[in-house]
Amino acid sequence: MGLREKKAEKVRAAIYEAMIALAERDGYEAATVEQVAERAEVAVSTVYRYFANKDAILLDPIERTVGLLAGRLRARPETEDVAVSLGWTVRAALDMSPEELARLRRLRAQLDRAPGPRARLWDLVSRERLLLEDAVAERSGRDQLWNAAAAHLTLMIVGMAHDHDRESLDETAPADYADRIIMMLHAGAGAPIPARAPRADQDGRP
Repeated sequence: MGLREKKAEKVRAAIYEAMIALAERDGYEAATVEQVAERAEVAVSTVYRYFANKDAILLDPIERTVGLLAGRLRARPETEDVAVSLGWTVRAALDMSPEELARLRRLRAQLDRAPGPRARLWDLVSRERLLLEDAVAERSGRDQLWNAAAAHLTLMIVGMAHDHDRESLDETAPADYADRIIMMLHAGAGAPIPARAPRADQDGRP
């Protein structure tokens, strides 16, 4: 990374930190781009050079990771079973330092209270899933349904691990909690996977 790129990263980080601090102090809806610029010690025009609006500022750490799961899957050995590669991909995504976890918790706390960014978050998750589905398809040799299910389940496991970290008093690390989910899903009998229901007859009875 060159000097210009390092400077740009520093400015982006300052703008984001200003946004999150103001949201924590006054609430996300009360924070303005002008306040963000003042706290970050940059011009308002500089904020808009990097971000279209304040929703984009708050979601920046997540938007910049879109495609990361797909990239990590592609980095796994091509001869490795795709399910095993997905397991390693999940662990790599969740194996965060205490500082990284603390930053993510701060962000998620604000997203819980900010309907606008939270709605846009679904678009980012959808993009992540589609990119992962494409990466799975490149490796699996399976049909579209299998690839889609693999991508959905992978994101579900990551999401459950993050939810557990935020909501539970259990201090299990997200990556280790994901391992527990994976082990449970592979347990066979007793795994909480919906079973196929028999078709109903014309009266709606099984």
